[in-house]
Amino acid sequence: MRHLIFLFALALPLIGTAQRLHQNKELSQEERITLHVKKMQLALDLTEEQSKLLTEIFKKNQRPQPPKKKQDISSEEHYQMRLKHLDHQIAIQNEVKTVLNEEQFTAWKKMQHSKKRRRAHQGKQSKSHHKHMHSRGREEASKANKK
Repeated sequence: MRHLIFLFALALPLIGTAQRLHQNKELSQEERITLHVKKMQLALDLTEEQSKLLTEIFKKNQRPQPPKKKQDISSEEHYQMRLKHLDHQIAIQNEVKTVLNEEQFTAWKKMQHSKKRRRAHQGKQSKSHHKHMHSRGREEASKANKK
């Protein structure tokens, strides 16, 4: 029995490492584009022709990669990067508008807006969720002590 516990204790860190390696595996740009178009196809009921055109648009307008270290860029460089990003978004929006019908385009805009809100809320949520979980645990413990 001791040997089994010892082996389990040795294997536990390896399991955690394997999971982290699997999670950090990044998709290629083409794989991300394909998944993105497939999600759009499901949500917007796109035709095959529309899907092909959107795939070409997204491949042609790939997002420029930001520098890895944010501390190394000046405020002017940051401003220029933001301008490029917004110009990029406008170009994609104009091209997507030519492919989708009015109803699909409206739905796509709503999807884009909700995606931005989720991303903006994610950072705040993880901090508040952590605090909420701790305060909830204290509340439950105090209720148990009162009984």
